[in-house]
Amino acid sequence: MNLAQTVMDRCDELATCSEEEGRLTRPFASDSMRRAHKHVREWMRQAGMSVTRDNVGNLRGRYEGSGTRTLLLGSHLDSVRDAGKYDGPLGVMVAIAAVQKLHDAGQRLPFALEVLAFADEEGLR
Repeated sequence: MNLAQTVMDRCDELATCSEEEGRLTRPFASDSMRRAHKHVREWMRQAGMSVTRDNVGNLRGRYEGSGTRTLLLGSHLDSVRDAGKYDGPLGVMVAIAAVQKLHDAGQRLPFALEVLAFADEEGLR
């Protein structure tokens, strides 16, 4: 399977992590967010990243480089009510796919890459 298809399949899988049946609603600190984090954490690890979660629930996947600088990539995983499945997760999935490509080729950049999966961009209550 190519990386583009993997990205689309992962967005489909994350769309099942919802608080509502039949539509995507994934608020901050919800059960659906915890399920989404579980998937994303595993995909980051498979791409060769070390993964941490901060105190507010943002995931950080780090792929080390040879230098001291770091490039940040990512987007958010939370959603508004009845959201589109690509709004937020697509940015995270594309970033993970880019790191996966480097990891599969055994390549390191002259800087580290960090993929950020923000927990609360939308502020849905």
